[in-house]
Amino acid sequence: MKYGVIDIGSNSVRLMLSENNASLYKKIATTKIADQLAFTGLLQKKAMVNTAKAVNEFYETAKKDGAEEVFVFATEAVRSATNGDDFVKFVKSKYNIDIDVLSQKNEAKAGFYGAYTSGICCTIDIGGASTEIAVGDSSKIYYTKSLPIGVVRLRDICGEDMVQLDAYTQGVITEYGDIPKADKVYAIGGTASTIVAVLEEMEVYNPAIVHGYKLTKLGILRVYNKICSVPLERREEIKGLTKNRADIICGGAILLINIMNMLKIDFVEVSEKDNLEGYLKVCAKKALKRKEKSL
Repeated sequence: MKYGVIDIGSNSVRLMLSENNASLYKKIATTKIADQLAFTGLLQKKAMVNTAKAVNEFYETAKKDGAEEVFVFATEAVRSATNGDDFVKFVKSKYNIDIDVLSQKNEAKAGFYGAYTSGICCTIDIGGASTEIAVGDSSKIYYTKSLPIGVVRLRDICGEDMVQLDAYTQGVITEYGDIPKADKVYAIGGTASTIVAVLEEMEVYNPAIVHGYKLTKLGILRVYNKICSVPLERREEIKGLTKNRADIICGGAILLINIMNMLKIDFVEVSEKDNLEGYLKVCAKKALKRKEKSL
């Protein structure tokens, strides 16, 4: 069966169409719903309208392409905003689309379920408004923690200054506490994949190269220095850097380095599979059970 999954993130809305547990394609629309959230605590009206429109367009695309069901979820930006409920109600009233606003714990779990392979795994999911770390094995997840620190919030609070970013992120990530050791550590989300794309100077994004890429702290720092040395208006010239990440990637790079330092690891493995795949695993099981009951 075909399913569609839509992720309403802090910087972008993403769609995945899947059939028999395999992704057929992924699409992205940059709507920046978390802009100004760090200062105001509110989702801005224009961003809400643009995001709702993108959700509806992706919903219709998935249906047109054969999705039996389309699942929609939102993460930290909608969860933490004072008017997050207003956004959910707006999408429901205008487009008749239901949105599942994930708890911090369930957001971390979705990323873990998507990237998990074998043994004891740790996932680092750097988003626009929050960053989740989860650790578990094939039987259970026994550590999850989400903190309200993401690339959009870092841009708003620190800009691109390394000293500020370094001090701020080091301070915040102490709240993760003691993280269990893992056999493999995966970085998921747009920050890690974009850093790989810049390192490899990709003119066309190649997920086959990104997936499984071993990303070192030195490589991440190279990307930070490369991007910060170029004015924002000229960053479109940097191969591998998409316009929607040009103004937020630097904070994510420093955050990832400091998380790696905290975990005492030299590299992370980048995974193309993330909360889209993880959320679908849970929803597809529920959908199958509903179908079996109706027979």
